[in-house]
Amino acid sequence: STDLTDAVPFDVSLLRSDAVVSDLIYHPVETLLLSHARSRGLRSQNGLPMLVHQAAVAFEHWTGVAAPVDVMTAAVSANLKK
Repeated sequence: STDLTDAVPFDVSLLRSDAVVSDLIYHPVETLLLSHARSRGLRSQNGLPMLVHQAAVAFEHWTGVAAPVDVMTAAVSANLKK
């Protein structure tokens, strides 16, 4: 079995210099794909923002209250560091 966090699905060297690389994996924080992108100086982000914002939409739907996105992001980030 292959650990997808250790896989790079394409050749990052083929990307334009203004490309933005997004990996939907949020744990580990930096996947091999993101590492390769950053080594080329490309902007990149992991899946944490998507995870938090999906949760925020659900929170707002069920409670009718604006989600505390900053608090949610901090809580998830702290938990992932454990």
